[in-house]
Amino acid sequence: MNSRNSQGDTTNLCEKKLSVLQEISNFLVVTDNITSIANLMLDLAINFTNAEKGSLMILNELGELYIRAAKGIDAQLFSSFRQNIGEGIAGTVAKQKMPVLVKDINTDKRFKGKKRDRYKTNTFISCPILYKDRLFGVLNINDKKDGSSFTQDEFTLIITISQQAAIVLENAFLINQLRVKAAGLEEVNKKLLEFDVIRTEFLTRVSHELRTPLNSIKGSIYYLSKTLNTGSAELKEFCDIILNETNYLISLSENLLDFLRLENETKTMKKSSIDLAALVQEVLTSKNVKATLDHKGLRTQLTVKRDISNILGDKIRVFQFFMNLIEGLSYYLENNDVIAITMDETDHVIMGITTPKRLPESIYSDIWNSTYIFQGEHSQERLKLYLAWKVAETHKWRLLAENREDCFHISVVIPNSNEERIEEVLKITMDMFTEFISELLDINICSIMLADELTGELSIKSAKGLSVEIINRTRIRASDSVSGWVAVEGKPLLLEDIDTAPHFLKQKTKQYSTNSLLSLPLKIHDKVIGVINLNNKKTGESFTKQDLALASSLCERISFFLNKLYAGEHSEDYFKQFITSFDSLLDAEKKYSKKQRIFPNIMEKVISNLDASDEERKTAVYISMIYDLGIVIAEKDLSKGKKLSPSELSLMRIHPYNTVGLLDEFEFSEDVKKGILHHHERYDGTGYPDKLKGEEIPFLSRALSVVDSYCALITEKPYRKAFSKDAALSEIRKGSGSLYDPKVVEALEKAVQDSIIPGI
Repeated sequence: MNSRNSQGDTTNLCEKKLSVLQEISNFLVVTDNITSIANLMLDLAINFTNAEKGSLMILNELGELYIRAAKGIDAQLFSSFRQNIGEGIAGTVAKQKMPVLVKDINTDKRFKGKKRDRYKTNTFISCPILYKDRLFGVLNINDKKDGSSFTQDEFTLIITISQQAAIVLENAFLINQLRVKAAGLEEVNKKLLEFDVIRTEFLTRVSHELRTPLNSIKGSIYYLSKTLNTGSAELKEFCDIILNETNYLISLSENLLDFLRLENETKTMKKSSIDLAALVQEVLTSKNVKATLDHKGLRTQLTVKRDISNILGDKIRVFQFFMNLIEGLSYYLENNDVIAITMDETDHVIMGITTPKRLPESIYSDIWNSTYIFQGEHSQERLKLYLAWKVAETHKWRLLAENREDCFHISVVIPNSNEERIEEVLKITMDMFTEFISELLDINICSIMLADELTGELSIKSAKGLSVEIINRTRIRASDSVSGWVAVEGKPLLLEDIDTAPHFLKQKTKQYSTNSLLSLPLKIHDKVIGVINLNNKKTGESFTKQDLALASSLCERISFFLNKLYAGEHSEDYFKQFITSFDSLLDAEKKYSKKQRIFPNIMEKVISNLDASDEERKTAVYISMIYDLGIVIAEKDLSKGKKLSPSELSLMRIHPYNTVGLLDEFEFSEDVKKGILHHHERYDGTGYPDKLKGEEIPFLSRALSVVDSYCALITEKPYRKAFSKDAALSEIRKGSGSLYDPKVVEALEKAVQDSIIPGI
């Protein structure tokens, strides 16, 4: 009998393992989104062990474990938790790279004294996620629903899931790395195309403005020499001098055309975080530089005295800086000479480039001046040194070149100040927020203005729909115009028609096609730090109170982000993650299909009928515009057929986690996150992701569920026609008490029957 039971248990375990592998193989081919993978793996682990709580932690670039997916764990802990390798239970498991099954932590010597206040039982499983000894993270499973201990079979299943998770995550990370490389190549191609356009336009203009008069002079000299006394030696010599100088000017102007464009390169630079030591090593091993060094029989020596902070710069141009510098210097060196490069860091990154030969002073003394590049010998080498100097200048690096007693030395001082990093992050992130607001509110013009800390003047940090001239020259003092008034009063301003507000002077700008505008303050601890201005709705309509509510919610999120930025609560890793996440958010927003105004209109009315507070109404409008952004990520991974596979169904079920993942870097409201996560719960407890029941489901989720279903019914689909208003209400009533909260259903009926909602 015992043998049969053992055989049955083994068979059952094999069947479960096979089922796990089948589930994983199904969704392995439909998604490479790391958030989706983390939640799918965690769902599998929790379902197969009948557990209540669990988390899947990922290792970040700082060597910390953070929670990428969680069930049954407080959302605030979810977003803020970080654990170093070797600390706590998960950190210990990560360090030892060994899975553990603990049946009672109080008697387990391995984790004596480790606190677990958040859990009901003393039993848990913690398993490292490893691929070829590379640690990706840790999978933790806690609190079986029946209160019993986890079994050896369940432990074996979690190990299997962790092993498969490592393979899937390795695949996902590789694909993401390929995307980053592809994006970099795409940026290079884009810059080359942009340069071609700029160069063509510039050459055309210079051809008319410079070459034409020079050729006219040349022709005039030729005509003069023919019509005057050609027998005069003095006159012939005079004409030859003018002709030769004119030809020289024509040649010089043509040579200089390629460099004049560099004067404005600071406006076209795209900065990012650069590992300088790694980039220099990449330059030294590049094909072109190696060929130059080998041809001359030269060697290089790179010495990095300590860990160097990443610098901010345009990676392509910084690469060109080193390549041109080394190639330019190599001309003046001899066989077996060594170009020594050193790096150190104090308040700045300090770099030295030293050659064992002194250079003629004429080579480097006027290197900053393009006029002298083609004068004298070795113009090609001078050109390369000039290009390197221009890169340093556009990056605002301090560069000093000098002959020392027995060598030539270049010192480069590169700022790594926190202020510069903040300014660069500010530019990138404010551009993203501007784009996001414009998409969400469907407007053509949006600007974010920030106040100068000393003068209080407002200047535009980011804008969409405004000319470069306006952006550069706009400076607004307190009380001046609409923005100045908003900054002083600290209150948002909604003007349906600025002509009816005589105390505001309308800006006579051709970009403004309507008289309606919105202006809102950005605040940190009640202090106004900036203003957001919104103009020109694409529909041509005036802004509404609903627009104001939505814009106010967005302002709160931007202020939250700025507070973290200015307070120094950030790291290189955080901003990399933020920018990558925001890129995905913008991409999802542009492809988002639920942008019709009918949804927030109905949502606002339904919430009002439920006697919600003003804050709840504002949050409801905001959440109704963003709650399903994560479905874009899920939909891109689905097959084109009508019927979804089991793995695709699982992918669709976790799309709320995708949405929260997209918003997480600047979304501070737990009510918003919970409202989104649980809008597919059912009133009878049969929904997902947590099978919450009745009043356990967040209020906003219950309202969102009803409005989402109603709007889906009255919208035409590829596979069916749109329901009429009455037919849709009838369908919703059928689900009252089972799918939906009866009170919310009643509120929807009242809202729809009032027939005052635009779009119904």
